[in-house]
Amino acid sequence: MYNPNKNWSIEKGDYKRDEDATWSYHKKQKRKSLIKTILWIIFYALGVSGLTYAALSLI
Repeated sequence: MYNPNKNWSIEKGDYKRDEDATWSYHKKQKRKSLIKTILWIIFYALGVSGLTYAALSLI
């Protein structure tokens, strides 16, 4: 029977690891996304607070 993968070998470079398919890659992506979201929330809250303070201090 013909087996096309008979001479398959990692040492020869036949296999390249797909970094996008690993759990550590996905955890890193989720961590980056969470950090970005938290920073955006903080900047938004600071901006709204600053505008509110500026608006109310003029009254």
